[in-house]
Amino acid sequence: MTTLNNLRENDIYYTPKYIWEDILNYLDPTKIYLDPFYGDGSSINNLNELGLNCIGNNIDYFEALRHLDYDIILTNSPFSKNILIEFLYNLSSLDKPFIIILPITKIFSKYFKTSFINYKDIQLIIPNKRMSFIDPNSSNKSNPSFVCCYVCYKMDLPADILFL
Repeated sequence: MTTLNNLRENDIYYTPKYIWEDILNYLDPTKIYLDPFYGDGSSINNLNELGLNCIGNNIDYFEALRHLDYDIILTNSPFSKNILIEFLYNLSSLDKPFIIILPITKIFSKYFKTSFINYKDIQLIIPNKRMSFIDPNSSNKSNPSFVCCYVCYKMDLPADILFL
């Protein structure tokens, strides 16, 4: 079960509000969004403050994906390979629209390609600057050494690659 209790320390980073604000004009406020990686609930609170209907629960992400009622998955999942591989395979099998934050190099990984073999409905949103995340064990934002992007599936964006 992937909950906050069994994540490794380097998997626990939270998403600042500005990261969601950057893509707000691509999000339909009439839809129900699920963040299956609840964390401390701050991402869900931020999304709701931005006018979206975002739900989540402090349960296993797999249970959230399978049992909660939602239209679109919107999350910043842990980046560790052991969690990410399982998560991507689950996303692929659900075949529901999503926007997830990933290090851009992950789209070239074997497990990403295997999950989304045809890439037909994958779209990317490239931010205008490197994303920073919140480290709950520090008062500073964490600036990772890698660049992240928004990986989108079945979102019907105006182009397959968008630059913010």
